[in-house]
Amino acid sequence: MPPGQLLEPSLTESTFVAAALASGLRTDGRSFNQSRDISIKFGEELGSCSVAIQGTRVQTSVRATLVPPRSDRPYEGFLQLTTDISPMAGTEYDTSGGATSSARNREILFDRLLEKAIRRTEALDRESLCVIAGEQVFQIHLTIHLLSDCGAALDAAVLCSMLSLRHFRRPDFTIEDGKVTLYGEDERVGVPLAIHHTPLCVSFAIFEIQSQEAKMDEHYDDDDVRREEERDEEEQDALAPSRDEADDPTSRPKPSSNAATIAASADRTVALLDPSQLEETLCDSKLVLVLNAQREICVLDKAGGAPLDADKLLETLKAGLLRVKELSERVEAELKRDREVRIVEVV
Repeated sequence: MPPGQLLEPSLTESTFVAAALASGLRTDGRSFNQSRDISIKFGEELGSCSVAIQGTRVQTSVRATLVPPRSDRPYEGFLQLTTDISPMAGTEYDTSGGATSSARNREILFDRLLEKAIRRTEALDRESLCVIAGEQVFQIHLTIHLLSDCGAALDAAVLCSMLSLRHFRRPDFTIEDGKVTLYGEDERVGVPLAIHHTPLCVSFAIFEIQSQEAKMDEHYDDDDVRREEERDEEEQDALAPSRDEADDPTSRPKPSSNAATIAASADRTVALLDPSQLEETLCDSKLVLVLNAQREICVLDKAGGAPLDADKLLETLKAGLLRVKELSERVEAELKRDREVRIVEVV
């Protein structure tokens, strides 16, 4: 397989996923609105954090430097995002020689969504990074390392990034005669960053059950289709009623209510919270929501794919808000636990 190409699921996997969704199940046993377990660990340095959502792993780090501000915004600092996606995250991210353009497009899309979720949502108060107006401001460098992608990589990256920004402390400083003096962690306790809100990402995989069944039919050969049609015609001829029975309305079979229910339920759209890599590969479209604990919609991204009606979108938003509420409580609990056990020594 050439580098940068996503491994396509087998026919058996595709058929199994479609059959499971039609029965209201997911391949890993979760319900449609159930997420996977999350592991959060903080490093020894402030601003270092790692998040794992089962097989998906992300590590982030933060550092601060002094730089001159922009001339048109002398009171604002900078938030710079750097994304590092190595080939070990997955063969689909390998951009080495011979890689297809889809690998680069996938990495660019990941960077742009991170930019929307973290920097453009104005989560960080950039005016609080000003040291001397028009001369020196802090530039916050946030580095995101995607180590492994087994689904919902953007969710893990945004969560890990916000944890790092909340966990980080910039160095304290003093100004004497226009000269700025920075103090290390062993000299003065650092100052936490001013965070307006904590946006968190929730991804959904959108499936159209009927379209999935149609996709399965495409894998059949033409000969198999022709043989099945001939077999169906023979069965219909054998079961066809006589002319007298056909004219008698009482002899006509009544439609089964169960069959009608099954036919109606087969043509529906489902949204899977926290999709796995297999579900992301097979889905008809993907919906990315960036929400916060204040129930604000920061980003809503759906690039093409199957349409989503208003009722289903509102239902998905409600599920996303519940998930973000749980994540926000988890973020506060993890930060509080780290503050209680971390020892900061100041000489």
